[in-house]
Amino acid sequence: MELRVIRYFLAVVDEGSVTQAAAAVRVAQPSLSRQLRQLEDTLGTPLFVRGRGRMRLSPAGRQFLPYARDLVARADGAIAVMREPLETRSVSLTVVAHHTTVADVIAPFLAALGPEALKVTVHVAPSAAVFKAVLSGNADLGVAMGPPPGELESTAIGTFSVWAQVPAGHRWAGRSRIAIEALVSEPLVLLTLEHGTRRLFDQAVNDAGLKYRMVAEAVVSEVVQTLAAGSHGVAVVSNDERYGLHGLAIETAGRDLRFELYAAWDPTHFAAATIAEWAERLASFTTQTRKAPGTP
Repeated sequence: MELRVIRYFLAVVDEGSVTQAAAAVRVAQPSLSRQLRQLEDTLGTPLFVRGRGRMRLSPAGRQFLPYARDLVARADGAIAVMREPLETRSVSLTVVAHHTTVADVIAPFLAALGPEALKVTVHVAPSAAVFKAVLSGNADLGVAMGPPPGELESTAIGTFSVWAQVPAGHRWAGRSRIAIEALVSEPLVLLTLEHGTRRLFDQAVNDAGLKYRMVAEAVVSEVVQTLAAGSHGVAVVSNDERYGLHGLAIETAGRDLRFELYAAWDPTHFAAATIAEWAERLASFTTQTRKAPGTP
C-alpha cells in the first residue's frame, strides 16, 4: 500500500469525483482510476459506491477514511521535521552520560534553559558505554571522559578535577590541594572500576609507583561521599562537594589530576547541526558556571 495512492483516495473523497481529483493531484484520470482499483484489491473491498454523480464512500470506505487521513498526516509531519532539522523545538534529543555527569553537568544546564530548551531525554550509562550508545544509534549525543572515537564529531565540554574530599573536621580541611603520595597514606573510599574517575586515579597511583588502602567502594558517587562524610575515609570523586565535604585537588607528577569531558555525536545525523549547537551551548554554560580546576 503506497502513501501516494492513499493521497489519491483522499483526493477523490475531498473532490467528489475521479476527474476533479485527478486534476487536483495532477495525474491522468485513467491512471488514478487504475490505482484506486489496485488499492481496493489490496484491501479486499470496494471503497466507493460508483454511479452517476458524486462518488460516495462505501461502508468500508468510511471505515478506512480516518486511517488514511492519519497516515497522511503522520507522513507530512515526519517530512516537515526532517526538512527543518534546525528548528530546535521540532527536534527531540536523546542524551546519554554517566550518572555523575548528568547530576553535575547536564542537569544544571537543562534547568537553566527554561522555555528555550529542546525536548531532551537523558539516559544514564557507565562511562565506557556512553560513546558506544552514540555509535549504535541509541543516543543522539553522548557526554563522557574522552576523547571519543574518531568516527564521531565532538566538542570539549570542559576540564574537571578529580577531588580528594574530606569532612570539615579532617586535618586537611583547610587545604586546597594534596599530593598523591600523602593521599595514599590515608584510608580511601573509592568508586568501582566502571567509573572513569576511578580508572584515572588508579593509573596515576600506578604511574607514581604507589599503592593505596581502600576501605570501601561504591557504584554511586554520592554513596562514596556519604561514607567520607561519616569519616570512614577520604573520598576520591569528580563530583561537586556534598554533605559538608571539602575538596582538595590531587597533585601528581607536578600537576593536578584532571580529565577532559567531551560531547560527541554522529556527524551524519540528520540534525547534526542542531546537536552541535546544543553541545556548544552546554560547553559555554559549563565554562561559565563551574569553578576552575584546583579551586575547591
